[in-house]
Amino acid sequence: MKTWWQNLTPRERQLVMTGVILIGLTMLWLLVWKPLASYHRLLQQDLADAQAVNQEMQARRGEILSLRGGSTPAATGGSLHSIVIDTLKQYQLDGEGTTSEEKDKNSVSLKLEGKPFDALAQFLARMEMQYAALATRMDMKPADKPGTVDAQITLER
Repeated sequence: MKTWWQNLTPRERQLVMTGVILIGLTMLWLLVWKPLASYHRLLQQDLADAQAVNQEMQARRGEILSLRGGSTPAATGGSLHSIVIDTLKQYQLDGEGTTSEEKDKNSVSLKLEGKPFDALAQFLARMEMQYAALATRMDMKPADKPGTVDAQITLER
């Protein structure tokens, strides 16, 4: 190969180098740039589709809540933890034997000891209907006093 290269005239060497550069650029375009550009277009389309589905689901959520007799959650912009604390007070489930931990803005873990079952059921119903907060995990067992329970609940929206 070295002998062949040395036997070429300077003009032929320049022509071969130009050809190699053009072939290299063509291969770079075909094997790197074109697939990346295609993949980018696909990702943009997937994103647009996902945003459209999200908008449709939000519209359906509003319809479902209105059909259930509820309204759009009143405090979706606020922290779920503050809503839970206020609602626990309304149902007299706060105080001794109640601990709450905010996992993130839309997730709260509750531990209730010796609380009335009926008040707890009403609390959970209100959290679901008014604030769209669902109990994603719940462990309950009867407490010592009749009609009361010990519960560990995770609420999310």
